[in-house]
Amino acid sequence: MTAPLEPATAAVAATAAPPRRRPSLAWRLAVILSAIVLGVLLLAGIVVNRVVSSGFETVIADTQQQRIDDAAVTLADRMDRPARVQATVRRVATNLGGVVRVVAPDGTVLAAFGKMPDGNVATYRSPIEVDGAVTATLEADLPSSLGGRGFLPLFNLTLIVGGILSVIGIALACLIATDRLTRPLRDVADAARRLGAGESTARATGGDDRESAELAGAFNAMADRLERSEMLRRRAASDIAHDLATPATVLVSQLQAMVDGVVPADREGLEAARSAAAALGGVVAQMNDLASAEAAPIHAQPADVDLATAVAEVEAALDGLRRDRGVRIATAIPPGSVVGVDPGHLARVLRNVVGNAITHSPAGGTVTIEGTVSRAASGTVVAVRVTDQGAGIAAADVPHVFERFYRGDPARAVDPVTGRPPGTGIGLTISRELLVANGGRIDVERTGPDGTTFLIELPAAVRA
Repeated sequence: MTAPLEPATAAVAATAAPPRRRPSLAWRLAVILSAIVLGVLLLAGIVVNRVVSSGFETVIADTQQQRIDDAAVTLADRMDRPARVQATVRRVATNLGGVVRVVAPDGTVLAAFGKMPDGNVATYRSPIEVDGAVTATLEADLPSSLGGRGFLPLFNLTLIVGGILSVIGIALACLIATDRLTRPLRDVADAARRLGAGESTARATGGDDRESAELAGAFNAMADRLERSEMLRRRAASDIAHDLATPATVLVSQLQAMVDGVVPADREGLEAARSAAAALGGVVAQMNDLASAEAAPIHAQPADVDLATAVAEVEAALDGLRRDRGVRIATAIPPGSVVGVDPGHLARVLRNVVGNAITHSPAGGTVTIEGTVSRAASGTVVAVRVTDQGAGIAAADVPHVFERFYRGDPARAVDPVTGRPPGTGIGLTISRELLVANGGRIDVERTGPDGTTFLIELPAAVRA
């Protein structure tokens, strides 16, 4: 016997109903277009029916009047014979389907025959003239509309049948056309499902029209970025694991050797362990720096910072790296260049960019730091250009240098001292996030075999 569902389980079961199947966009478009066409046909049919009915009734009325006139002429020759007058009246009434009578000038009915028709009645009159004098009047009460007897019903039936066949044909044509129009959308949806299922190579083809081609292009660009991000993530995970494993292994081995007495626990041994621990902490700190950079817009505290002073402080901080690489730094910052940014963020950006320039410059090379002030639509902008004398960045790598964990081509990425890629590939990502948080930006202005120039634009401080 099945146990009763618990309340929470019952609630989940109640809400886990299969999703309602929605009609396709092609079907909806076909229905909408068919409804529009049906409305147009209906309106056109009503207008045509009214016009034709009105014209037909006018023709019928003129025809009836002509018949009465002809009958009056015939009766003029027979007025001296009452029996022939009555016979003529009977024949006319029978043919026209109403009441026909001959009325004398004093109102006396000389002859009459017929039955009053149902519905609306129209009265027709025609004088009977004998020798130029009106001797009587022929009157006829006839149906005002004869459309119900022949032409109009057939005409209306033709309109209805034609309209129905037209709607069916148009509905099928709309369904086929909308199915072809929405096929690129289904292709994008199918590619999205395959991409979501883990098929990283899934791409959409789009259609011949501009809109579906743009949609497919945007989807494919997104898929390319996702694929590249996943590749970078895996490569970064491998690099970070290596960067963490190497100092961790050294640290554990050094400490274990001290515990076992293989290595004396003297200053030299402890310094080796400390160095390994510092390298381990450095990788963790870089990950923390990236997280902090992404939250920079919340924590940024802009202040007036003298650019020349900030650059000088960064030079002093990187002096050891500069001397180790045998690189010279040339600085040209205009006096009075004051920017309105967070001082800590600016220092971190300059350290990252200048440090990269030093690392990628050959021994004996020069890293140039040049500042300029210019006017822009958004206000005064202070630009800082950092130029190295390295081998340049490959054209395929330029659009991606600010992506997290991205490293350029192996020739440029390898540190000539350590033989491994320098850092974790997040330094420029952090710089971009920090600059955006402070209203600035960074870009690769120029690159080539004679070096690369990074352009940093900062908002000038607002003077009181």
